[in-house]
Amino acid sequence: MSLLQYVPVVLVTIFWGASFVATKFVVNVFEPFPAALYRFLIALVVLLPFTKKRKIGDINAFWSGFWGITMYFVFENTALRYTSPTNAAVIVSSVPLLYVLFTHLIHKVETTKYHYVGSVLAFLGVALVILNGRLMKLNPIGDILAFGAAVSWVFYTHYVVRIKDVSGIDQTFSITFWGVVTLIPFAFFQDMKVTFEVKSALSLIYLGVVCSALGYLLWNKSIEIIGDRRTTNFIYFIPIVTVISEFVLMKSEPTIYNILGVTMLVLGLYIFERGEEYGKKRLRN
Repeated sequence: MSLLQYVPVVLVTIFWGASFVATKFVVNVFEPFPAALYRFLIALVVLLPFTKKRKIGDINAFWSGFWGITMYFVFENTALRYTSPTNAAVIVSSVPLLYVLFTHLIHKVETTKYHYVGSVLAFLGVALVILNGRLMKLNPIGDILAFGAAVSWVFYTHYVVRIKDVSGIDQTFSITFWGVVTLIPFAFFQDMKVTFEVKSALSLIYLGVVCSALGYLLWNKSIEIIGDRRTTNFIYFIPIVTVISEFVLMKSEPTIYNILGVTMLVLGLYIFERGEEYGKKRLRN
């Protein structure tokens, strides 16, 4: 498989890794649910001129928008009111491991010991980087909500792979449309006032244009090119990008936990890739 095929998912991983800083600026001015609604309204407006056939009648686009936009952000944003960003990041990073289990049980995709060992090792590596030697302080309500966000992304991927030509702009528009529609009732539960502040406004534009319109388009393109499991595994790298950004922007020094965690992550993904190649060889034989 050519390295160029990984370009879309690498780009979106960088975009989403840097999005945490932008989101922090935005939620300091806007309530969480309206902030998510405004973000995807911007994405919808950006995508609109490039669409030809708006396939909003696709039931899989509806469920993709509901799970991958509405429920994911409802769970994640609410979780951050009860638990720490560290706990939420660790729990949401379990998505690739959950998806391997989901595809094995529901889709009956062949899953080997390489897949499970690699996934567990990669997840532990990410947890080590995020926690940086600290213990998680459990908060049952917040942690359960963060787990809800992880499960929501699993369901998003489940429905996205069912969409024909999922990487097209029309399909991304349809997913975003339903995400906006199903976000509206949640946004009405919070103060929807719009306050202009330069840093938060620029951050909201970045989240809407780069992380949502372009980000979801690239993510779906990657699913089409390298497959759903490989693409989902790149979620492990999102908090790594955030940590690296902190090193670069805040001049902090990497610790032994960071180095060990990244090593475990890379080793885990290498083992997982061995499982993918092993499965392909078995199918050919």
